[in-house]
Amino acid sequence: MNEGLIGEINEAYKRLSDAAEALARADRELSGYVGRVRLDNAEALLEAKNERTANLYLEGMLDTDEHRALREARDRAELDHGHARREVERLHLIVRLLSADSEAAS
Repeated sequence: MNEGLIGEINEAYKRLSDAAEALARADRELSGYVGRVRLDNAEALLEAKNERTANLYLEGMLDTDEHRALREARDRAELDHGHARREVERLHLIVRLLSADSEAAS
């Protein structure tokens, strides 16, 4: 019985981990799209001869490679932290299940 429950717990946490990865991937794609749209808007402002506003806009939008790499590393670290936290939760559930079974057998 415990084997089945442990298997279900493991499978549920695996699906949760996969979903977190997919969400992070979608978030990165969306961020890239939003950045491109904002850049297009800034270019339109430049074309309209509103250089001061456009330059201020561009300064906030054009990331350096270093900044982008740091942001990606931070996002990856947050995702890894979430995976680790869920792994600890999964192990706690299994320990509680086994403890309850051990107490019931005594």
